[in-house]
Amino acid sequence: MLIKDQIYRIENLKALHCMHKAGIQHQVIALFMTSEGLPLSEQDVALLIHLYDDCGKIRVPQKKIQAMIVAKKMGQHDDNLPCPV
Repeated sequence: MLIKDQIYRIENLKALHCMHKAGIQHQVIALFMTSEGLPLSEQDVALLIHLYDDCGKIRVPQKKIQAMIVAKKMGQHDDNLPCPV
């Protein structure tokens, strides 16, 4: 499975994490998400939940965050770029 091809919105990751916290088995979560149009296996669910949990462990310095925001704003208003950022 290519995650970038299947996970379109952060709400999907939040739903996976919420169902996991509620004690629902990964196989059931995978079946539910597949019925919703996101074909996931039990291993995919476990991987995504693990990745979601790891996201908040490392804090990025405020300077880097501000630099990323500025760079994104600059890219959005640049007509020389071949496609939207």
